[in-house]
Amino acid sequence: MARVLIVEARFYAHLNDMLLAGARAALEDAGHSHETITVPGALEIPGAIALAAESGRYDAFVGIGVVIRGETYHFEIVAGE
Repeated sequence: MARVLIVEARFYAHLNDMLLAGARAALEDAGHSHETITVPGALEIPGAIALAAESGRYDAFVGIGVVIRGETYHFEIVAGE
């Protein structure tokens, strides 16, 4: 049984709720324990995982975030990173 950290970006909460529910169900069905932390946006997911990885407390990580192409340049910045 693995100990998994889910890192979720809440910018599009209504979409992430569905993704988070699916991830939790899949982990629980497989018999893994999990914790969830929240970050503001998709750009913060890798940093949060990197910090958590240093702790040695987790066997695996799941990053959940939604990036939607809109009318601004923001999508290109986030998707490019």
